[in-house]
Amino acid sequence: MKIFANKKIRNVSIVLTVIHALALMFTPRTSWSYDPKEIGFWLAIFSAVSSTVVFNLFFVKFPNKD
Repeated sequence: MKIFANKKIRNVSIVLTVIHALALMFTPRTSWSYDPKEIGFWLAIFSAVSSTVVFNLFFVKFPNKD
């Protein structure tokens, strides 16, 4: 994919996605879960990955908007 062509951006995106997923999983009093047997675990991962892809698409589409 064009959005992950830059190695530095790809590495930062992976790290931020993992941090985002962990933050969602360990947020108290929510439906997110850190147990892979529960749907909340997979929802947290899907949410983190999809938001990373959307942000990267946005930054590629509008790279130098001032």
